This record gives sequence, structure tokens and C-alpha cells, in this order.
Amino acid sequence: MTMVPFFIHAKTISDAWFQLIYNLFDHAYEQKIQHGSFEGEQYRLQYPGMAVYIELPHLDIVPVMPPGSNIPPPTSMEYIENYFANYLMNPELEENETYRYSSRIHHPMPKGGTQFDRVVRMLKETPLTNQAVIEIATPEDLDTCFGNDGKLDPPCLRLIDFKAVPTKEGLTLTVSVYFRSWDLWAGFPTNLGGIELLKQYIAQEAGLENGSMYAYSAGAHIYGYQEELARLRTLRTGK
Repeated sequence: MTMVPFFIHAKTISDAWFQLIYNLFDHAYEQKIQHGSFEGEQYRLQYPGMAVYIELPHLDIVPVMPPGSNIPPPTSMEYIENYFANYLMNPELEENETYRYSSRIHHPMPKGGTQFDRVVRMLKETPLTNQAVIEIATPEDLDTCFGNDGKLDPPCLRLIDFKAVPTKEGLTLTVSVYFRSWDLWAGFPTNLGGIELLKQYIAQEAGLENGSMYAYSAGAHIYGYQEELARLRTLRTGK
């Protein structure tokens, strides 16, 4: 295995998901988990780096399992819509939650409004900007963000970067995201499906056309317990 980042050009989120799962077995390394989710219990098959361009992220969001395969789908449109509503748009925390992506997206700003409000206003008033970025992570997360298991679990999603790009259709809104660590099997389609709904909402609010998506990670992986399902779905032989 080389340390060259893996790049794909996909039509849809579902297409990107399948390409990443299929190619993982040729481009990943095995990482014993020393810190984070499942530490000391599982391993990851992980890309050394990954970049994805998704041309039409509004189409074919949910990966479909072959009929009769008995492989559970990694997500559903209902789950994605709930994720968008509760984890990207609703900033209220449940008991014992230290953060949600939504609590960061809608974080109050010193001069009024939230990060989300600022980005929408920027894209509406000055769409050709490089400043329409929502920061999810903070330096303090390394000390303060605890998961439900009581262990430190800083945000996997670090930033959401919106760009209005001139195209033949007019000004088109794109989004770029970076994940420090990313569960490709279940997290990838749910996260990107929710972020696509967020992009559509912002595009409508800012009067822009809805466009493509870019995604990056240096920690995109499947867990050991997902390997058999991934091999069954992609018809890849075992080790």
C-alpha cells in the first residue's frame, strides 16, 4: 500500500459510497485502534487520504442493497431527514450531550446571529466570497468533548465550506467538508445526505442554484465488524 490519497469522481452519494467501499480493500491499511471509538476492541481498514467529488449529490442519496442479499442498508432517507433536522439544524442539547454539529453550526456570534445566519447573509449579499465557512471544531474540544461512553470524542466533522461558483446556470452553491475520522459504511451516506439537505436549504435562502459536493478525510475507514458486510456488498473475497 502507498500513502497516495485516493480520489474518486462520482455521480451521486450512493455511487461515491460504493466506489469507496469497493476500492478500500486495495488502498487501505489496517489500524489497531489505540484511541477513540472502540479503542482496544476493534481495528479499522482506513484510507491514508481520501478526496471525493460528487457531481449530483441531490440524486440517489441512499445506497441500495441487492434484492435478496439480506444486507441491512447503511441508512435510510427517513434517518437522513431526521439527522438533518436534529443534528444539523436543532442546536438544543439532550442531557449529557456536550455538543452536536448543530450546536456549533448555530453557535451564537459576539455581534449577534449565529454562524449559520452569517453564512446565509454572506452568500446572499456577497456570494463570491471565500469566507462562508462554518467551523465545527474548537481547540477546547480535545479536553471537553466527551461521548456517551465517557471518553473524549471531539467532532469528526471539522468544517463546512460553502462556495458560490459561476456556471452556465448562474451562481451555483457548492459545499466542501472535512472529516478527521469517518465511518464510511454508515456515517458517510448519512452525513453527506444531511449536508446535502443543508446545502439545498442555504441555496434556497441565498437565491443560488444547488450544486456539487466535495469531501475530504485522512481518516476514512470501516471497522472490523463491518468488513464482512462490506465484502459481501462489493463481492470482494476475504483476506
